Amino acid sequence: MNFMKYIFLPLLLLTFNNNVFSQNNIAVVNKIQGFYIFNDCLPQSDYDVIGEISTDGNTDKEIKMSKGQYIPVRDFLIKSARQVNYNADGLIITLVNNGIDKAVIIKFKDAAAKNNQAKVNQYQGVYVFVDNEPLTPNEYIGTVKTKGKLSSLQYSTVRDNLLDRCKIEFSSSRAMILKFVNGGNDTGDVIKFSK
Repeated sequence: MNFMKYIFLPLLLLTFNNNVFSQNNIAVVNKIQGFYIFNDCLPQSDYDVIGEISTDGNTDKEIKMSKGQYIPVRDFLIKSARQVNYNADGLIITLVNNGIDKAVIIKFKDAAAKNNQAKVNQYQGVYVFVDNEPLTPNEYIGTVKTKGKLSSLQYSTVRDNLLDRCKIEFSSSRAMILKFVNGGNDTGDVIKFSK
């Protein structure tokens, strides 16, 4: 019986630790113009796809002037989705450098409290939060910035550049909150989780 105690306790601690750390990739998603925006993340709640929109064939001058920066593309997709389905709950955005950006329009199956939660993607070992904030308590470590003309580049290029800077300047970092400034320098706030 004593032998079982020695096996059970480490398993219990391992399970507890995994539950604590597994929450680091959960985000509270921002609602922008009435839509929850899921970029580089996926909703935690069950949903139905009720439509799809893209930037294919668009004539939006904001996108053209910005050369495909994140905010004008996101805002165009929101505006287009609103015209297609006014009662939708959110957008899952897929951005492609020098390609056609698109989004699926979603409606949650239930009115659940966690409809505003998402599981964020990880790149180079770093969780990336975009248009959302970590659910887990965290501490600010520092900020990385784009330099020069990088702010005029498209989403994936800016994200990857900020990740590279993050890994150089804060090598032990595990999460970053990206902040995009249309026409300005985009930044990434590097954080560590308190737990």
